[in-house]
Amino acid sequence: MSFMAFAQEESQNNEDGEEVKKEQKKRRNKGEIKTLSGDNYHSGGFGAIAFKSTSYIDQSMVLGGIRGGWIINRAVALGFEGWGIIPTTTLTDAYPLADVVVLGGYGGFFIEPIVFSNQIVHITFPISGGAGWMGYQEKFSNFDYYGSIVSDDVYWYVEPGAALEINVSRHFRIDLGASKRFTQDLTLLNTPSDAFDEWSYFLTLKFGGF
Repeated sequence: MSFMAFAQEESQNNEDGEEVKKEQKKRRNKGEIKTLSGDNYHSGGFGAIAFKSTSYIDQSMVLGGIRGGWIINRAVALGFEGWGIIPTTTLTDAYPLADVVVLGGYGGFFIEPIVFSNQIVHITFPISGGAGWMGYQEKFSNFDYYGSIVSDDVYWYVEPGAALEINVSRHFRIDLGASKRFTQDLTLLNTPSDAFDEWSYFLTLKFGGF
């Protein structure tokens, strides 16, 4: 009988000890600061090269870019990007003395929510914003000669988008998507102020730890 009583008392003590531990844990959790990373934190990052097709005053335009980001919990990426206009877009009516080639670029900060990152094909929603520069350079077709900058300006931009992302391997992903650019304070010679507010279609090659 004494053995049974001892066993029951020991069991009761263990249960009481567990209850005390649970209560102490609850008190600690109440005092802890909740964070974006949470308890099961995962951190990654990537670098990328990208290409973008758009239009400008009814002319096709191609841009090349680089991106770099920090991935938090496979749920959102934060980083910076920069884009440069490949100088192949020529305008014939913007400047009365010669054709002009469109030069420039833009860049800034981006945030990119990621949905179902571990699936082979999933969705991302990149949103970027920053500043840029655009200018017109004289092009004398008869002489294959480029002259001076005849008009230029700096501007602000915001560009939301969406993309299908494909997990090719653990360290390589491909994005195919579209975005819409909105600019402010862009004023160029004989050019509508919203001429660069166009849809873009992009291909991004991401390399990193996801």
